[in-house]
Amino acid sequence: MNKGIVLIVTDKDEQSVPKVINHLQEIDQPFFRFDVSSFVELQSKIITSIKSGVVAGYIQSRDGKKSEFGDIKSVWFRKPKPFFVSENISLVEKKFIESEFKSTLWSLYSCLDSAYWMNHPLYAQHLLEHNKLFQLKLAEESGLIVPDTVITNSSDQLIEFCENHGGFLAVKSVCSSIFQEIDGVATGIYTNKVSTDYLKDHVGDIVLAPIMAQEYVPKKLEFRITIVGRNIFACAIHSQDSERTKDDWRRYDFAKVKHESYDLPLEIKTALLKFMEVCQITFGAIDMILTPEGKYVFLEVNPNGQYGWIEDLTNLPISKSIAETLVSGCEL
Repeated sequence: MNKGIVLIVTDKDEQSVPKVINHLQEIDQPFFRFDVSSFVELQSKIITSIKSGVVAGYIQSRDGKKSEFGDIKSVWFRKPKPFFVSENISLVEKKFIESEFKSTLWSLYSCLDSAYWMNHPLYAQHLLEHNKLFQLKLAEESGLIVPDTVITNSSDQLIEFCENHGGFLAVKSVCSSIFQEIDGVATGIYTNKVSTDYLKDHVGDIVLAPIMAQEYVPKKLEFRITIVGRNIFACAIHSQDSERTKDDWRRYDFAKVKHESYDLPLEIKTALLKFMEVCQITFGAIDMILTPEGKYVFLEVNPNGQYGWIEDLTNLPISKSIAETLVSGCEL
């Protein structure tokens, strides 16, 4: 069997890559690691051409190792940082060089249409990432329950929405990559439970920027569900066992909050795989809630989400599944 090449588009500091590479090496699968932000620093070269409708070329590292485009059978697009130039040149020159490389790489990604992608940036980054309303729309169309949601900077609308949902809401940022700084320390903006009275006290703040608010969903369990191809790895997070994590398990409290593997009902698995299919992604880190009444509620998908701590705490073979899926190139 022609093994082809697994192209890993990533960053030199991405911690999830070494484990997957170890699994690829164990099965003697050729791969090429492409650290985008270090392209110039590592003296890499890229050559692309098109003739008679066929795109050809290769990426070459400083040590002479090549990845011919025609040999690439799968691509793992794993959190690459933007290309940048560190040379002592003018800002205009720097921006020009960076934009030329960015456009060249986008052309390459767009033309590798015969390869298996995990995930193609066209869908993962440009369509789904930070596009929470669209995610919720696709999730509901796939048969999943989603919370009532509003995004607005109108205090009147937000207060009315809160009153219509029992006087409490879960509020979060629209773009989850935004961070706040407290005493010089950067921290994430977490999900918070707020009341109608709180909103009335902050009317002047609400108008400053849109806020995402959802009906507050009571929790029995929370889930981080990692999907790789058609493999579903569900981790139940007992977030209600700690006051610190009751509203957002990302305020980690590992001493009190148990993480364990969990077998989801068949109908939820089926709906999740349908959701992945309509999203056109092959990897996703999905957050869900199990209510005390037994309802499974979809919150969001991160198409480039972290999973390392889940793997460490539960021994779920996520890295191995990623490697095997990249080798087999199984389609959804």
